[in-house]
Amino acid sequence: MQLVLYILILIFGVASYMVGLRQMMTNKYSPSVFSRVVWALLAMISFAGVVAGGSGPATIALAAIFLIGNIAICVTSFWKGVRSSGRLEYACLAILAASAVVWVVFNTPIISLTISLIAHFVGAVPTYAKVWRDPKSESAGFWSLFFIASLLTVLTSWGQPIYLLIFPIYFALFDGIMTFLALRRNRSR
Repeated sequence: MQLVLYILILIFGVASYMVGLRQMMTNKYSPSVFSRVVWALLAMISFAGVVAGGSGPATIALAAIFLIGNIAICVTSFWKGVRSSGRLEYACLAILAASAVVWVVFNTPIISLTISLIAHFVGAVPTYAKVWRDPKSESAGFWSLFFIASLLTVLTSWGQPIYLLIFPIYFALFDGIMTFLALRRNRSR
């Protein structure tokens, strides 16, 4: 049963980024290159924190998908993205740097992971605001697939200490809310 759940996590997680990449290739999504670089760096810190923190295989798999998916979107954004940056991106970069410093100075990967997830949330506030105003602006497919992968990771890892579940719980909540907000367009018709 565990193997089936791991395969499902892999399928749903990879599918979410395939949806995002397809949207970029068809010019339906054009992210900021600088933002995607910051998000790829956040994914690196998150993956390292999950691995060094002693998380289980399902959480490590989800974090690996998050890392590879963010790198793929980052690389694609260099020719399909926009060249813009603002204070929010710089704030996220500063929080990310702080999480790396905390890890190096105090050798606390879980705290560093938590700080990087805070940076992720801060960076996503404009996306939440955008999808709140215009549900059609975000792909429910992208968000729902990673939500399902995150939820399966939580279920597969149930029974582990809560601090080892920070990553999948965060993304189950984050992507679940984003999915709900993006799906509102179907109800408003």
